[in-house]
Parts: sequence; C-alpha cells; structure tokens
Amino acid sequence: MPEERPADEILQIDDCWNRLGVWSRAAERCPELTRFVHCRNCPTYSAAGRRMLNRPSTPEYRLEWTKVLAEKQKREHADTKSAFIFRAGSEWLGLASLLIREVVDMGIIHTLPHMSNHILRGVVNIRGKLEVCVSIGGVLGIERAENPSAQSTLEIPERLIVAIQEGKVVTFPVSEVMGVIRYRPDMVKDLPVTVSGAKAYYTRGILCLDGRDIGLLKDKPLFRTLTKDLA
Repeated sequence: MPEERPADEILQIDDCWNRLGVWSRAAERCPELTRFVHCRNCPTYSAAGRRMLNRPSTPEYRLEWTKVLAEKQKREHADTKSAFIFRAGSEWLGLASLLIREVVDMGIIHTLPHMSNHILRGVVNIRGKLEVCVSIGGVLGIERAENPSAQSTLEIPERLIVAIQEGKVVTFPVSEVMGVIRYRPDMVKDLPVTVSGAKAYYTRGILCLDGRDIGLLKDKPLFRTLTKDLA
C-alpha cells in the first residue's frame, strides 16, 4: 500500500488565472485569452477545479467530520419526536403524528339508532367508505368554545381527522388544525395539579408552543376508550 502523503504536498496547482488571466492586474496577459475570452472557459482552469474537488483530505479532517455527522444524526433520532396538533373546543391537543392518516373537510355525521352517545357520534363517509366518528371532547370533558378564534374575525371551518391504531380506524371532528410539529422530550412539562379527572388520565404532559399550552395525549388509553364499543 503506497504511503499516504499530505494533501497540500500532492496538490500543487499553478494559478495562472491570477498571474496572467482575467483576475491579474499585471500588464502581461495569457495568449489563450484571445481564444477562450475568459479563464473559466479554459480547460486548464477547469482541470484545476476538478483537482481541487478531488484532492485527498487529511486524516484529521475526516475524523473531525465523522464525529460531527455521527453526533448530529444521533441527536436527531434520539431527542426529537413529532406530534399532530389540533384544537378541540377551547383546548389545544396533540397526538403522535404516526397515528394520523389524513385530514378531510367536515362532512355529515350519520347517527346510529340507540347507539350514539357523548363519545360515539355516528358514522361518516370517507372516500366512499363508512367510518366510525367519535368525540375527543366527549372523552376529555371539553366544552365547545363559544369564541374559538379570539385573534381573528374569520370563521375557521371544522375539520375531520382520520386516525388509525392497531388496525382500527376512527374519525373525530376538530375545531382547528395546526399540523405536525417536532419537539424534544425536555420541552414537555408535567400536568398542573389543578388538572384532574379525564383530562389528567388521558394527558401525559403539557407542551408550550407559540404561547399555547398543548396537552399531549396518551394514545393507547385514549384509543381504547374511543373503540371499546366497536366490534
């Protein structure tokens, strides 16, 4: 195996474009300029550029960037999570984004005789297929907001979220959708002692984002309640 030489020893380039070319202030000019007009059109300049790009890197340089890239990947995979944020009534909530299949416009909810209640609202048509429609607000005991958007005079239409867990599909209406956000676990705060009942049982923490307190939901117990009467 040939002995590795320093990169600066291998790379010796005659920068004629600075001595005789268009970037030179000397009176003498390269005779090839009459043919190529500009140094960037000259094959000598192009060949030098390729040599610069293909020059060998030093062991120290490779080691430094190996550490940097490895640490960046480690932080991105280990420290960040994603959540789908929406508003139900007056409460901002978040679910793991991988549970969300799609968001569609609000349609007609068809009630089921002798079955509909404060959690099971009925069924809705999603792309030609009837899916169960449930109420997240009914589970958490959230009241419908009278003035959902105090900062805007525009009326925000309700949307319908289609979610799936362990092969079971449910839909639920929401008052507003923020979308998917990424966060670090250390950004999640414990629930205040004033939160109790269903909200405390189904919420694992509070995420403060853009001045909003967002309740991050426990997806497994929540979906068990939403689908317990479905067969």
